[in-house]
Amino acid sequence: MKKIIILALVVCIFTGCSTTFNEKRQTSRSMLGFAMLKLTENDIDGALFELNKAKEVNPKDAEVYYGLALVCKELGRNVQAIEYCNKAIKYSGKLKEEHPGIKGEAYNLKGIILFSQRENDDALSAFDRALDDESYQTPEYAWKNIAEVYISLKDADKAKKALEESLSDNTHYAPAWEALSRVYIIKGERDTAINALEHAVFEFPGYTEAHWGLSQIYIEKGQKSEAISHLKEVVKLDEKGSYGQAASKKLRELGVE
Repeated sequence: MKKIIILALVVCIFTGCSTTFNEKRQTSRSMLGFAMLKLTENDIDGALFELNKAKEVNPKDAEVYYGLALVCKELGRNVQAIEYCNKAIKYSGKLKEEHPGIKGEAYNLKGIILFSQRENDDALSAFDRALDDESYQTPEYAWKNIAEVYISLKDADKAKKALEESLSDNTHYAPAWEALSRVYIIKGERDTAINALEHAVFEFPGYTEAHWGLSQIYIEKGQKSEAISHLKEVVKLDEKGSYGQAASKKLRELGVE
């Protein structure tokens, strides 16, 4: 009997008596899906609860850590969010086939958080690491985020170059067109900025920020009717939000009730 027990222990050590990653992944993936549903319902606490359960079930699931990073970012827990990004990066290799590019996504999210803390050099480094991931599915996001760093530094040339890379990867990416308009404004090229914003609205007609940007340029240019048209669109899209309230105020100033 002792020999049988010893043999069983030896087999357990070498083959692993615990559940395999793929088996754990089936459970953590379903929990992750439920957590993401909670997020869409703006139930942040519920999403965090489900993600922590998923982490207990599968402590090497990169997607779970990415989800935790997203939630912590929303809660303003940036230090913890970055830690979870690092965990997602660490375990990304386990999902190479199921979720190619998760490593790049985690680096991109890490860069966004670092940029929000004005850690510009570290943010740029993270975005570059995202682009180093050959399986990263949306490099236009990282290029656009690189541009945002340079826009904040008023470096129009570097920002423009990054946005050209972004649009080269995906010419339909409306946020890159909107960001490009801000670069042209820095350069004092308002007509070119209008063209960029029109591209953004063409790609995404419900783009509140792009309509707002157009309204502001038209006000500066004295083109009242065009400004009013876009301000009304902002109110329609974001009636109770900050842009909608600002647009309503501007309309009143322009004599429109």
